[in-house]
Amino acid sequence: MQRLPQSSFQIINVTVIVYIICGFCHTSSSGWVEGYLPFTGSTTSAAPQQRSPHHQRITSISSNSPRATTRDQQYHFTKRKHGIIILKSQQENQQRRDIQKKNKIDASKRRRYKKHPRTERAKAIAKGRDPLLSLNINLDHLAKSGRAVHAEELLVKIEKLHSEGYYTIRPDSVSYNSVINAYALNESPNYDSVKEVERLLRRMEALKEQGCSSVQPTVVTLNTVAATFAKNGQPEKARQLLNDMEALYQSGSTDMGPNTITYNSVICAFAKAKRPHEAEEILKQMMIVSRQDDGKRSDEIKADSIAFNTVLHAWAVAGVRGAPQRAQQLLEHMIKLYNSGNEDVKPDVFSYTATLSAWAAAKNDPNAADRALELLYRMESECAVGNKDVCPNTVAYTAVINSLGRSGRPGAALKAYDILVDMERKYRQGNEDLKPDLISYSSVIDAFARSGEEYAGEKALELLDHMITLAEEGHEEYGPNTQVYCSVISALGKSQARGSADAANQLVLDMEKMYAFGNTDVAPNTIIFNAAIDAWARSSFVFKASKAQSLLEKMEDEVEAGNIMYKPDIITYNSVISACANSFGDAEVKSRAFGIAINAFKRIQLASDIMPSCRTYFLLLKAIRKLVSSQKEKENMAAKIIAYCVRDGLFNEHVLSQLIMTWSSRRTILDILKKLGYEGQNVTDIETYPRSWRQNSNRE
Repeated sequence: MQRLPQSSFQIINVTVIVYIICGFCHTSSSGWVEGYLPFTGSTTSAAPQQRSPHHQRITSISSNSPRATTRDQQYHFTKRKHGIIILKSQQENQQRRDIQKKNKIDASKRRRYKKHPRTERAKAIAKGRDPLLSLNINLDHLAKSGRAVHAEELLVKIEKLHSEGYYTIRPDSVSYNSVINAYALNESPNYDSVKEVERLLRRMEALKEQGCSSVQPTVVTLNTVAATFAKNGQPEKARQLLNDMEALYQSGSTDMGPNTITYNSVICAFAKAKRPHEAEEILKQMMIVSRQDDGKRSDEIKADSIAFNTVLHAWAVAGVRGAPQRAQQLLEHMIKLYNSGNEDVKPDVFSYTATLSAWAAAKNDPNAADRALELLYRMESECAVGNKDVCPNTVAYTAVINSLGRSGRPGAALKAYDILVDMERKYRQGNEDLKPDLISYSSVIDAFARSGEEYAGEKALELLDHMITLAEEGHEEYGPNTQVYCSVISALGKSQARGSADAANQLVLDMEKMYAFGNTDVAPNTIIFNAAIDAWARSSFVFKASKAQSLLEKMEDEVEAGNIMYKPDIITYNSVISACANSFGDAEVKSRAFGIAINAFKRIQLASDIMPSCRTYFLLLKAIRKLVSSQKEKENMAAKIIAYCVRDGLFNEHVLSQLIMTWSSRRTILDILKKLGYEGQNVTDIETYPRSWRQNSNRE
């Protein structure tokens, strides 16, 4: 049997479906539909003196029909089961008889097929109607439409019919590959994709051992399994499969050896697992293997741009020390290989944007923003001289904006803002690849929030208003969401400009109104309220402690009403205590602020799902130091707070610094600490304190 290759399925898919519809669905083409199409023609005999209502209806329709035929054409009445009277001409009756004759011929062919199946199947194959091909196309369709279970049910059904002798065909490797691909492509809570493809692979191997030569794993099968491992975060299984395929190749089964797709799948598996070192090791192995046997395997295994880009992506998302530097080295190596004549590794926009993303994610690197800008300028230069494959796009520009925002350098946020303006200008000039998106705008707002510049809040509000205007003009994709509002509120709070806390509070009220009217994209939550409370804590407003408490009480009221989106966390309570600790004014204001701080700490102690942090005790000691006037009372309260801190293992250098500033003498501090178990003498050295005091000091 000559079988069409798997790659031909998509090409002939439409042809086979058309055959199925046209070859087996016999519908009337006589031009009428019983009971509904108007009748044509007129009667040939003289009209009787008394006519039945049906005859009158027919005559009326016939006389008005534009398709009236000659007078000598004869008509016949036919009654259907439901009593509908229709009219058919001799010509139409002849067409009906022709169809019936054809149906008899088709029935005769089917009977002959049962007697001589191989002969008739050969004729069907010659006409492009291979039953196995039809099966595989149906399986492929089910796979691509997300119906993996249905695909396997069809496969099992055909296997059973074959084993019972009803079908001469049985599913082959292509059939199994389609079902495996169905499980690989589609995720469902009803099954584990990895377990399903492994089970089907074992079934194929068992059938092969039983002597079924048409069902055995192929390189396509194993590549699909490797891709499933990669998709489901199991890189070790993917690497083991790669090693098994390499062993098969070395043992003589050259058609089962790994190829470029195999290696790229394994590299992708390690990239998704954020293991860039292993991903790069597979890339190096790929390059070595491709040069083995005097380059005989270079056609099957090529370390191409896809492989390099996947490794670059792995470094970009890994978040490990030295990641951006290594990504930059790999990019430079790609450029070197390409310039030496290797067309397969030509860097493209994905190569550059992955490297830019690595620099954007860099932490504690003061040069990250500069390196990102240099890379962007290089892309623009290459694009200007005709290398369109590296023309920067929205993702590239946004990565540079993020890099600038994270740098925290003076003026970096304004530089990010200028880049956004440049994107808008180039987009208006016709560059569709530089259309700013929601992430672009939110990244610039976040840059202002990180900057802490005095103008940051004003510029963030300006961008927010611009986004709202764009959304109102019909560009709904620019409609700000909760995250955008949170960045604006943070920018207002950190700017500490006069009136910024009021503006932040107003944004929260605006969000609540919009959410009440159905805009779920701006649903207020704990993070929003935390940012607003922090804005009050940083403000110069005299009664900021009361404002912070009002927001906390509102959150607690919402939680009591069943709205868990408002549930306070340790950041909420710490922000309230911070507002109290930074309060100033007369004795009454300070006393009220201190009461709010102590009340917030009590709520933390009573909460079963909230644990204090080092910052909690640092802020409490600061509140005691600044708000309590009596030195004796101040030291007594501080001693109690330190006892709680030591119990929770949250004693660190910041808490110690507040402790030292609270007491009047170090002798007094030493006496208090010795009562808690301190045996050292140098109270300023954090390393002299028991480890149990500091065991939870890394708690966020």
